[in-house]
Order: sequence, then structure tokens, then C-alpha cells
Amino acid sequence: MKNHRCLAIFALAAIVALPLHAADPAQQIPVSRLDPAAAYKDVDLKALVARSRTELPGQRIIFAPTPIRFRAVLGALPVAQKADYLHSALNMMKVSNPPQVRQRIGLDYGGETLLSAYIEEDAAKRLAAAVKPGQVRTFYAWHVYNYSRGPALLVTAFGD
Repeated sequence: MKNHRCLAIFALAAIVALPLHAADPAQQIPVSRLDPAAAYKDVDLKALVARSRTELPGQRIIFAPTPIRFRAVLGALPVAQKADYLHSALNMMKVSNPPQVRQRIGLDYGGETLLSAYIEEDAAKRLAAAVKPGQVRTFYAWHVYNYSRGPALLVTAFGD
């Protein structure tokens, strides 16, 4: 029953998926070339984490990636992270030109623990050179799926 439920969720998500293209948020370029009105939606990260947690450990709910923007404290610099599941989710959602991801960062959003977020390789290099843990930044990310710890985010850029 559990596998059938997950497959149904994946099938439903695949139906509503649209191809996305990476964008430079500083230039206000839409994320989706198919929908010029698409933009990064401002979200409260603490509220997003609370409402994105799944009930069952190991359960993941994948959907078409949503471009979001939020303020958070950098809690931990980029470190190596396997991203096989993320890449599978992006491929399943037919994301064109998926970013290179091999690292994660820790985001302090005011919760009990840091939120781990995937980070695109070029953004990781710039972040490591320009930002220190404890500094607040605006992060631009794709919300790719939900799981028991909250949202799986892929940070693609950051600003002041």
C-alpha cells in the first residue's frame, strides 16, 4: 500500500510538471520561459518548514519545482552532499538543464536545528567566498519536494 501511494503521488506530480530554466534573480529574469509572469515567491522559511514536513519518515512528496525567495541566516558553509535523489526528482519533473549539485548548506531559520539545503555548484563557490556563518542573506531556491524534515530546497543564488 505504501509503495502504491508514493507511485500515485509521483504520477500526479509528473502530470503537472512544467520544464524550468535557471534564472538570474538579480536580473529579475523569470524562471520559466513558458510563463513569463513566473517569479520567485517570497516565503517565510520557518512557516514553510512547519507545513512541509511529511508524517511518515522516509516519505517524500515530489512536485514541480517552485521558485521561492526567503531571508535566512547562513548556519553552515557548503559541504559535500550526495544529490542522487534530487537529480532523480528533477529528471522526473522534466527540468531542463538541471543545475550541478554536489553540496549542501545549513540554514538557520529559527527552528531547533539547521535546515539542510542543496546548493548549486557555482552558488556554493560564491557563497563560501563571500558569506560567513551567522550572516543573513536572501536566498533564491527551488522547492523540489517535501520529506519528514521539511522542504527539500535547491539554492540557486543569494543576495544581500
